[in-house]
Amino acid sequence: AAKKKNVTLSVGGNEAYVFGVSRLLYEVIYNLCDNAIKYNRECGQVDINIASVGGAAKLTVSDTGIGIAPKHQARIFERFYRVDKSHSKATGGSIVKHAVQYHGGTVSIESEENKGTRITVTLPLSE
Repeated sequence: AAKKKNVTLSVGGNEAYVFGVSRLLYEVIYNLCDNAIKYNRECGQVDINIASVGGAAKLTVSDTGIGIAPKHQARIFERFYRVDKSHSKATGGSIVKHAVQYHGGTVSIESEENKGTRITVTLPLSE
């Protein structure tokens, strides 16, 4: 998908181990990256970073895409909610929220219209 849209992906950070259901954790990462590509601009950028910070693993997915208006930001993780009604398929916000909560974590968003979005998932490190 990134290649078709000429979106550059970069992955960085360090190792951070979490205990959890691998399929759910995969869905979190997949959905965040898929949306970062899907709602990006032609020749945009997606940065994926993992860090171990204060007893938690932090996954950050940032993009240079279209951004999300403030009025929609609080609702993007609701089941079936769409900012862009023209996309009939679920975009994965609810999956991300529920999978992260299942693992005892949190998800937050920073976004500015026409400048991009940063989603941060924080999960407890495995002991």
